[in-house]
Amino acid sequence: MDNPHFSSPATVNPRWNTGSVVGIVGGCGEMGRLFSGFFQSLGFRVVVGDRGTDLSPEEVVKASDIVLFAVPLHKTVEIIRGLLSVIRPDQLVMDLTSLKSGPVREMLKSRAFVVGLHPMFGGRVSSFVGQTLVACPVRIDEADWAWLRGLFSDSRIRVKECSPEEHDRMMSIIQVLFHLTTMLIGRTLRRLDIDIAETMEYTSPSYRIEMNLVGRILAQNPELYAAITGMNPNSGEIFSTLREGLEIYEKFYRSGDLKSFAEDFERSARHLGGFCREAYRESSEILDFSVQLTNGKNAVV
Repeated sequence: MDNPHFSSPATVNPRWNTGSVVGIVGGCGEMGRLFSGFFQSLGFRVVVGDRGTDLSPEEVVKASDIVLFAVPLHKTVEIIRGLLSVIRPDQLVMDLTSLKSGPVREMLKSRAFVVGLHPMFGGRVSSFVGQTLVACPVRIDEADWAWLRGLFSDSRIRVKECSPEEHDRMMSIIQVLFHLTTMLIGRTLRRLDIDIAETMEYTSPSYRIEMNLVGRILAQNPELYAAITGMNPNSGEIFSTLREGLEIYEKFYRSGDLKSFAEDFERSARHLGGFCREAYRESSEILDFSVQLTNGKNAVV
């Protein structure tokens, strides 16, 4: 990535190595534990500062060469701000949150080297192989970034580089749009007092998969999803566009205009192009597997 924030490479060798100390602020959470294990497996010494640990976050930062913030999204900027006074210029500071603009902006207030990270996977994954890690290397020497990126790539993690602003814009689609529609489905089911178990008696395989995804989201941390939706600087555009679409579809419905529904459907399909055919093929394989799985659960032993 052509990044204007890269420092000029001062040395061929990286500034840090596997003898460096990695300090994880918030290391007792799922993502903190996951990355503690990752760095320990590579030979780093890892120290953790969290509620109930022997070391405080301040002590962890002071003891570390590399600092990783693995704290709740809605508290990340506040926690970084509170530790700026103990962050040194020779350190590398990184975060693992779902938004990048705010945390990166706060880390840049230090004189340290700064990389924003967003793992596009949860803290319970059994393997890093094939997982995607979005990275914003905003202030770091090229040689040092090549070394750090290599740590992830050598573990077969796919690294996607972008700016914090590009990241947050893309997350407004990947996360906000889909989380909003999921939360709206859940809210509608609640408001209509729908018995979800009863709907499953009528279900098609595709409906079952869709509802499983709804249930998967709603089974997780509500504070995280509130923050992902409520703190993304691009969420307003998503709200406006969703509202516009609902108003247009309601107008079609009120006037009994099936033709306009179909025409709008076709315009969206043309916009997605060949992805629709590939998605149909891939989802058909998933549906076939889902039917086999469901039939296996219902089989009489």
